[in-house]
Amino acid sequence: MAPDRLPQISLAQHVLRISEPSESLPFYTDKLGFTLISQHCDGDDTHYVLAYDSKEQAKTGEEASLAVPGNNCFLVLAHRPSQPPATVAKQPDPSEGYWKIAIAVRDVDIARDRLLALGIDVDTPRQVPDIAYLCHFSDPDGYCIELIQHDFAHHHTVGQICLDFPLGTKPTFSLITLRARDIDRSRDFYENLFGMRLLSRQTVDSRQFTLYFFAATNESPPEPDVDHIDNREWLWRRPYTILELQHIWGTENDPDFSYYTGDKSGFERLAIACENLDDVLSRAQAMGISPKVSDHDLVSGARAAYLSDPDGYRIQVLDALAQK
Repeated sequence: MAPDRLPQISLAQHVLRISEPSESLPFYTDKLGFTLISQHCDGDDTHYVLAYDSKEQAKTGEEASLAVPGNNCFLVLAHRPSQPPATVAKQPDPSEGYWKIAIAVRDVDIARDRLLALGIDVDTPRQVPDIAYLCHFSDPDGYCIELIQHDFAHHHTVGQICLDFPLGTKPTFSLITLRARDIDRSRDFYENLFGMRLLSRQTVDSRQFTLYFFAATNESPPEPDVDHIDNREWLWRRPYTILELQHIWGTENDPDFSYYTGDKSGFERLAIACENLDDVLSRAQAMGISPKVSDHDLVSGARAAYLSDPDGYRIQVLDALAQK
């Protein structure tokens, strides 16, 4: 169970390594509609910081009630020319820890048609029963990207294209998806260490896995039962980024199984901003976790620490107070 008082946190950065900025940046900005907010150099390395326009999201009146700055998660593309290129697995790969990001839109078919017209190979959209209407494609490095529709296919009403957005409708950086071997340990980590809230749990019996959706928000779903189907379309309309953990049944019972979570996969880290880094460090130590405090984060300038979640994903914790 999460702490009684929800700590003030937010998903701050999702960092992927790229091989060629001249290909990746136009892909994310011109084709997907991200804005290049800033770029930061560290020797030969460059970090490109992308985001969707938070001012547009604020118009919805549905932003998460967080005191920390930077309510939207940045997509950070790290170019490291001196390092060997990342080996990005073709998804879905049940041995790979990092799976995908998802972009939520009002109309998946409109977005897909726009991408197809630009020569991007997008698979056929489908309604995953009681889950979502969605499809997938890959970026220039092979990272999987999901388009997910606000409404189920049978609830959807076709709308008009809005030319203000490359995808034809307003997008949201909706999901970051990781795989978790032992979901109980992962829930303890994200709920009790960071105070993240489980908004929805979705079981896919035909594929023998369960999806868990966590957010840094004080919002509550329409239905208190996290398994309730009516929470799902609500989830895809949220104007903030959500952490999705996929638990494939039985992995927790195999002592020899582990997901590959090294940065050679291209997924470098997930950064979480908090209101007080020292409090998080104290809770981590009480849970038997030994964080490593580092210098200030290159992108945000905040004091930072690093630790690993139960599957070995690198988590960077940022002191949001240093950004005020």
